[in-house]
Parts: sequence; structure tokens; C-alpha cells
Amino acid sequence: MNPALNQAIGAYRTANKTVAPTKAVALLLDEVLNALILSSYYQRGNQFEKAFNRVVHASKILSGLRQNVNLDVDPMMGKQFVEMYSQNIFALHNAYGRPDSLERFATIAKGLADFRNAWAEIARMPLRNIDMVMEEILSEKKATPTTADTPVMESLVG
Repeated sequence: MNPALNQAIGAYRTANKTVAPTKAVALLLDEVLNALILSSYYQRGNQFEKAFNRVVHASKILSGLRQNVNLDVDPMMGKQFVEMYSQNIFALHNAYGRPDSLERFATIAKGLADFRNAWAEIARMPLRNIDMVMEEILSEKKATPTTADTPVMESLVG
């Protein structure tokens, strides 16, 4: 395993000990969605290295979640989760740098937000507004010092 993957797995395990696993998964998926939003801001601002770093951050989180799927509980569902995480990681990297990357990110984000909201319901957390997430990705906003370093939490609906 590489150090980055170890870090992602370590973050999941730390979150796992601090909060309920269902809440941890929802929070980690929130971070993936935020990374996609920030990547889209950076791309529109022609800050391509920062945009790519956000994609890598998102894929590391998804890799950590994939590594922690317990196949003993329900092997069929576990395999579906592993496949879903793998496909999203591939889709993220495949989308980056393409002329239609923001539209692809929005499509990926829609599926991940649905998945995140399912976990959030179980954890009794607020649901994330999927339309607002997609709007943020497809908007004309560019990265500025304030938008680039602040997590995008306006899309949570209480």
C-alpha cells in the first residue's frame, strides 16, 4: 500500500472510532462532494494542479471506503459497494481534463449524493441538496482565496 492510501484508510478508521460508522461514511462522502465542487472552481479558474489535487483527494477517500467494505456481513452487497467505489474512482480520473469534465463531475456527484443521503438517513443526519451540489459544480464560480479554502456546506438542508 502507498502512503496516501494508508492516510485515507487511517482517516476512515479514526472517524470510525469517533462517530458511528454510518455517520462517518456520510461525512466522508460529503468531503468527496466538496472536493468535486472545489475541483470545478479550480478548473474554471485555470488552476489545474489544484483541481487535480481535489480529484486525487476525492479518489483517496473513495479508495479508503472501498478498502473498509466488510465482505463478511453481506458478500453480495459488499461486492456491489466495492464495484461502485471502483467505478467512481475510475470515472473521476477519466473525467478530469476532458472538455465536458464539469458535466461528468455533476453526473458522478448526483450518484454519490444519492448514496450519501441514504447513509445520512440511516445516521439521522440532514440530507444534502443534490440540485445545489450539481448547481455548484456547473456554475460559473471560480476559485478565490475564500471559496477555495472553505468547505462547501451551504448545500446541507436542515
